[in-house]
Amino acid sequence: MGANLRAGMSAPRRPGFILGAKNTPRPDAADRRGRQRIGFMHMLLKRFGGRLTLTLSMVVLESAGWLLFPLVIGRAIDGVLAGSTRGLYELAGLGIGTIFVAIGRRIVDSRAYAGIYVRLGEEMVASTAERSTSTRTARLGMLREIVEFFEHSLPQLITSAIGLAGTVVILSTLNVPVFLGCLAVAVATGILYALTGKLTTRYNEGLNDEHERQVDAVDSGDPVRLGEHLRAMTRWNIRLSDLEAGTFGINWVLMMGLLVFAVGISAERTVEYGAVFAIVMYVFQFVESLMALPFYYQQWLRLREISGRLARVGTEAGVEAGATP
Repeated sequence: MGANLRAGMSAPRRPGFILGAKNTPRPDAADRRGRQRIGFMHMLLKRFGGRLTLTLSMVVLESAGWLLFPLVIGRAIDGVLAGSTRGLYELAGLGIGTIFVAIGRRIVDSRAYAGIYVRLGEEMVASTAERSTSTRTARLGMLREIVEFFEHSLPQLITSAIGLAGTVVILSTLNVPVFLGCLAVAVATGILYALTGKLTTRYNEGLNDEHERQVDAVDSGDPVRLGEHLRAMTRWNIRLSDLEAGTFGINWVLMMGLLVFAVGISAERTVEYGAVFAIVMYVFQFVESLMALPFYYQQWLRLREISGRLARVGTEAGVEAGATP
């Protein structure tokens, strides 16, 4: 048995798109899953680093443009009230430049991520030929979720993160009390979602397990088995929805308190109309960004669990190839 195991481990691996099994001490299950998740994301960044760098650089540039709008609009208002049109030209230039970058980024994104999905999908199906149709179909759908995250959600996440950080920096120069209020709310939100992170991951694991059984349940033609499967999926979805609703509600109360405080304090302490407008708009942008980040954080937790599941495809394929005489 030991000779067969050593022979299997030294045998050539079946081509896979993730990571093959290695002759290393076996870690506990949680540690192994964590390494697999990291390995999959690292593989994406390593194999498609050029495409991702180009698209994400354009995202950063576009986000910087959107971030400057409230400040430039405020300057334009104060300029017009003082009899100057310079601020209007600055606003027009910012708008034209930002929209050109936004259009170019979307044109590049659609082509880059379509190619990534096709390449990884072909490799995944080839490396899981012995798996059931249900598992392969589910994992192909999960792969699509990851690619769509990079194409759609990650740019929005970067935009929200840049908007959040940039807003806080700009507010620190416009109104210190509002700046401190933003920091306090950001810390409270971070603690709230950190406390619920493990629960979100556990619920997603259960939901993804059911996704992998879906085609087999439908294929069986057994109404009882299909009903049990659908009820299980519904239970996991309800748990995730309830958790999200609870954390969202708590977060929203914090945000509304910040918004009311910011409007009152900025109107009381700021003289220029344009500056008041800029402060209120930046606080609103801060609230919008901070409300969006937890959604992307929960989506990231789901995709991290999917990444570990897909990473095991390569490991399983390598072990099966090594065990083949």
